[in-house]
Amino acid sequence: METNKIGILGLAGALLISYNLGQSGLVALRSNETKYPDTEKREAYGPSLDWLDRLARASENKDDNRVKLDFSVMSSLMVAGLASGFKSQVANLLWMKSDEYWHQGLFTRQIPLMEAVVTLDPQFIDAWSTAGWHWAYNIYADIPTNPDYKKKGEKAIAAAQLEATETGEDYLKRGANMNPDTYRLWFEWGWTRAEKSGKYDEETLEKYRIARTKKDAREIEMTQQDGSTKKMQGLDVLGRTIGHLYERIPEFDKARAQYADDLIKVTPQQRRLLDEAGRFWRKYGSDYVVIANLYRQGDATVKAQIKNIIPDVDELVAAQNNRETIAAQTGKDQPVGAYVSITARYMPAWNLMKEGKIKEAIADMIGVMNADPKYTLQSLPVMAKIYELRGDAPEAAKTQMQAARDFEKQSSQDLGLHFLAKLYEAGMTRAEKAGNAKEAKSYAKLAYDTWYRSRERDALDFYALRNTRQYEAKYGFTAPADIIKAIKDSRKGGAPNAAPALPPNVSGYYG
Repeated sequence: METNKIGILGLAGALLISYNLGQSGLVALRSNETKYPDTEKREAYGPSLDWLDRLARASENKDDNRVKLDFSVMSSLMVAGLASGFKSQVANLLWMKSDEYWHQGLFTRQIPLMEAVVTLDPQFIDAWSTAGWHWAYNIYADIPTNPDYKKKGEKAIAAAQLEATETGEDYLKRGANMNPDTYRLWFEWGWTRAEKSGKYDEETLEKYRIARTKKDAREIEMTQQDGSTKKMQGLDVLGRTIGHLYERIPEFDKARAQYADDLIKVTPQQRRLLDEAGRFWRKYGSDYVVIANLYRQGDATVKAQIKNIIPDVDELVAAQNNRETIAAQTGKDQPVGAYVSITARYMPAWNLMKEGKIKEAIADMIGVMNADPKYTLQSLPVMAKIYELRGDAPEAAKTQMQAARDFEKQSSQDLGLHFLAKLYEAGMTRAEKAGNAKEAKSYAKLAYDTWYRSRERDALDFYALRNTRQYEAKYGFTAPADIIKAIKDSRKGGAPNAAPALPPNVSGYYG
């Protein structure tokens, strides 16, 4: 039996060598280095013979508890496909077997098959996509439940999960570069970097930008009346994704520019009025639109009453009219809402930070996440009179106002915790430059705790997870049990509350 196996491998090797020798430049083509004449576009033929190394690694039995495929069998199949001219057919057969293993939960058997499929058919987009997703999502999620990793502890789990996401990214990277003219793998590469690896950075944004330039980036299939489907241009989802990532880093100036200048394309006057809409939101809450509606629909008496309560109501109405006019245009509703909410919740603290007033910015951001009237919703009590003019009962008005506070508390934490952590990091950097090691360490701990708040609040916040793990590796910090318990307890009342409590004296808060 062993002699037959050696004979098969020898024949396969001879076929492969003769096939390579018979086609000059094949290695260069498979390495994807050859370019079309007078262009920078690479010929998309396939990967280099590095697939042999990858396949061997994928087939290694590093864990006795996992059954993997025999490298010699797999390589024979690969050679047969490559040498016979039936690469796609062999790839399809292997793909079906890979799918079968997936449904059986035999993940480790699926791994070498996926490598074989993308090697045989580099233009098989679904195979690249599934391989990347399988590593970065399925294998990643399986690691903490693996008994062996449980025994090794959190550091081993973190290291294994990092390797899984990086392997997934590598599949998407290779697939994107071998299929450079379609948006999908560029987008999925960026998305996996951001939303699984937690890499919120310019490199991820660049993947989105590349994806956005592709002709199929906005293609959607619409069902026609006769039941057929037709490809049409849809919304600029990638443009929104870029803005959303800038929000979450956060880089609020760049996020607002992406929304206002790139997606909405506002005039200076329109942008000024959107800024005003944000100012009124911060003052009265997101329900400030009720003021505009009541004023526009009211008779002279109602208008006079409102103007007596809110002297600058005409400016508020103008700002809301501008917002509604822009939002009514196709694809502009979400960017407008994002721009106004960023302006309302985060720009005051952002501007303080740019002025070098770090502690003041920290106090403002904590205040916003606690809906403290010292910092936000200063004129919310005025809304009680507006609701009364609308005909609401006193109890209903009271409920509306409490809902407004709760909404700001919850909604501002999504980006606010990221921003607060960055503010603490800015304080840490300043303290380090001043040579104050004690204060720098205090800021580092506050940053870590804040990233942990965000991580605990949202299990899918892999950006926060990545940052907490980096702090743990650098400073030896351990999970803050009190914060974890407080957020867990807050879930009993509905939505989790991860905002830090307001310090009685901000300057004395940094121990």
